Amino acid sequence: MSTRIMGLCWPLQMRPPAKAVLMSLADMANDEGFCWPSLERICERTCFGRTAVIDAISSLEVSGVVRADRTNGRKTTYWVEPAKFTANAVDNSPDPSATRTGTPDGPVRHADSTGTPRGLNRSATRTLTVKNRQETKTPQPPADAGGERDAMQLPAKPDAGANADGGFDAAYRRYPKKKAEPRARRAWNKLAPNPALQLRIIAAIEAQARTEDWQREGGRYVPMFSSWLHGERWRDVVDSVPPNWWHSSEGIQAMGASLGMPFSLAALGNAFTDDQRQAHWRAYRVSVLLAAGDGPWSEGVIGNTAPKRQGGSR
Repeated sequence: MSTRIMGLCWPLQMRPPAKAVLMSLADMANDEGFCWPSLERICERTCFGRTAVIDAISSLEVSGVVRADRTNGRKTTYWVEPAKFTANAVDNSPDPSATRTGTPDGPVRHADSTGTPRGLNRSATRTLTVKNRQETKTPQPPADAGGERDAMQLPAKPDAGANADGGFDAAYRRYPKKKAEPRARRAWNKLAPNPALQLRIIAAIEAQARTEDWQREGGRYVPMFSSWLHGERWRDVVDSVPPNWWHSSEGIQAMGASLGMPFSLAALGNAFTDDQRQAHWRAYRVSVLLAAGDGPWSEGVIGNTAPKRQGGSR
């Protein structure tokens, strides 16, 4: 539990489902904002169903306050980063715990079947209210006269992906060659990447921007962003991780950067002790080893041995 991370998350303004999931992650995170709870655990703590939790996590990723790594395949790791929160990007979709998604005559929306192991999902405990049939009902114009649709028909689902730019601006800011932006935006909208792919694209841009090919002759050989997207160049393998990378601090930082987890001391502020820096490095090292999945480096997660030389700069 990190009281520092929770204290930074409390003032952030967003819808209740996203806020509940965020505070649950912050409560389980360490001081670096790192945690790896299962969806079932988050559902149990927030009393929301699986679908609502998944939607809330996607919304938090788009807003920048939560970063998720799903490359392991067996578990998802999360980083809670309150400083990266973008208010106008979070949770534009309807509240999954809202009272109704239909007309007043229709039934209430029930949450999906995934609830807490020890009881009912509290977002699904509402019952139908018996209407007073003596009330005067407002006449509705017929459908063929341009009136509302039949009362028993559910309204069309709003566009859940209606955030400001679909994540384009965040990726374009990091791309080295800023030319032909309208063409790049059209390519991005055609691709329509989900939040997980957006994070993968940003991590690939940051990794490829450090390569010799992209830095040569002032970035002359960097492709246009639209061409890069069309060719799915985020799938390119960047050979920047040395063999036996887990034996050195430089190798761990290189692997972290390739996973979208660059090492930084910014979280420690402007003044910190050697002990604080050592603790920060140990936490980062464990985070990278866990995110890299199973391998010869896995025993280093449990062991207390660290690389001989500690890397990183402010």
